[in-house]
Amino acid sequence: MIEELRLKNFEGFKDEKITFTRGLNLITGRNSVGKTTILDAIVYTLYGNVPGIENRLLVRREKGVRDMETYLRFRSPVNGSKVEILRFAELRRNRFATKEARLIIDGREVQVEGLEDLRRRITRLIGIGYRAFNWIIYSRQGRLNEILEPRREDMDAILQITLLREISEQLNMVIKDLKGTESEYRIMKAQIIPLREERVEELQREVNELNTELEDLKSSLSRAEDPAVKRLLRKVRELEEAKAMLLEAVNSKKSILARYGLKDIGSVKREFERLGERLKALEANSKSIEEKIKKLRDKETKVYGELKVLEDSHKTRLELKVKGVAKCPTCGQKIDEETLSSIIENEKLKIADLTERLKNMQSRREKLESELELINREINEIHRRRERLNMLMNSVSEYDVRINEKKSIVNSIRLDIEGTLRRLGLDLDPDDPKLYERLTEIFQAPREIEEKRKRAKILEEKLIEKLSELEKAKSELNKLKTRLRELERKSKVISLASNLRERISNFIKERRDDLLRSIALRAQTIFMSLTDQRIYTSFRIDPEN
Repeated sequence: MIEELRLKNFEGFKDEKITFTRGLNLITGRNSVGKTTILDAIVYTLYGNVPGIENRLLVRREKGVRDMETYLRFRSPVNGSKVEILRFAELRRNRFATKEARLIIDGREVQVEGLEDLRRRITRLIGIGYRAFNWIIYSRQGRLNEILEPRREDMDAILQITLLREISEQLNMVIKDLKGTESEYRIMKAQIIPLREERVEELQREVNELNTELEDLKSSLSRAEDPAVKRLLRKVRELEEAKAMLLEAVNSKKSILARYGLKDIGSVKREFERLGERLKALEANSKSIEEKIKKLRDKETKVYGELKVLEDSHKTRLELKVKGVAKCPTCGQKIDEETLSSIIENEKLKIADLTERLKNMQSRREKLESELELINREINEIHRRRERLNMLMNSVSEYDVRINEKKSIVNSIRLDIEGTLRRLGLDLDPDDPKLYERLTEIFQAPREIEEKRKRAKILEEKLIEKLSELEKAKSELNKLKTRLRELERKSKVISLASNLRERISNFIKERRDDLLRSIALRAQTIFMSLTDQRIYTSFRIDPEN
């Protein structure tokens, strides 16, 4: 059945090839030369494990060795097909990991979905599972007692119901896998497939960009020798210079306006007119205040005169009172002392009243004079500002003339460039600040043209490579979508698998009981045939022991 075994870095074997012949093959040798290792390698290659040995201990213990490979070729006892199994493993930080496992049947590789799927396929090809194989076909050294006193699961292997139990266990694993299907489905749908679709879109964009760039290169190469190009480049430079001069004039105008806190000539005129209106209002107010001051001065003079006359008269009467003169010095009329005192008192009151009135008038006049001084200052300031604004308007007008001249030059050159671009079939904006750079990218010198030819060749090769990547990415995406549909189908069979597992469990119990009864009857028949005495009424096998 087994035809060939190859080992690389498996336990004590560094690189070995073993060929088996038909019939019985005898493996002889001293202790510890690797006889058991050959059997371990067969079991490992078939099922991925060796009973009682950790997989990491199977890798050859030699400095620098990390990788292990095994190969097994045999004929299936089930259908006679030629089966080849290859396993590639490595140690990662002292942890065993299977890098790749391959299954080839009759020269054609079979796609396997993980190590469990490979084990299931091997079980079908051999006709017996891992546990039954290690009980019925292969027994390691020191396991004779286990054969003579088997455990229940080992007896199940002998009764040939282990396969059903393994199927039940595999159903458990399937159900477990299916329960994780939803998570895998969600991750695939929400993350993996969108990322692959994004990658396909990205590759498609890259292909489109490469096509576009390649077409542009070929187009620019065909137009590079056009005599109109030099004139166009010269005009673009002239346009840049004219725009720079226009911008300089505009900035100078803005700078002048900014010094006065203004934005444009309209705001200058509005400010000039506003100051004019303010000036009129201030002048009218100034005139009104001057008239008020004049009237107050007149009233002050009149009150001051009355006060002086009254003070002189009061002084005279005081002197009369001191001298005791009984006659008025003015009119000669006789005045008694009481009357004189009354007159003096009245005069004092009038003097105080006139003095208070005079002070109030002076205070009002001084206040009006202060207000008038402030108004006159503001009037003078407005006059100065209006003069400056008038000069500013003249300067701005001069800049406007210069700006209009520069605009006319810019528009003329721009129209010329626009027409040339149209004739050359170039979809470029004449106002693009990088127009000259864009044109020099399209129309180059002979050396640069040669570089473009080389670049075009590189782009063609890169385009072929990207197209290949794109096709591969699309193929992988289609496989993932197929897998997604398969996951959708698998998610619907959890209930079916659970029911099947329960039915198999019931069948195993019934089958085991039937087999044990059949064995008991067979044993009774054999023992009865050994004697002519009918001393055995029945045989009973303990199903639990």
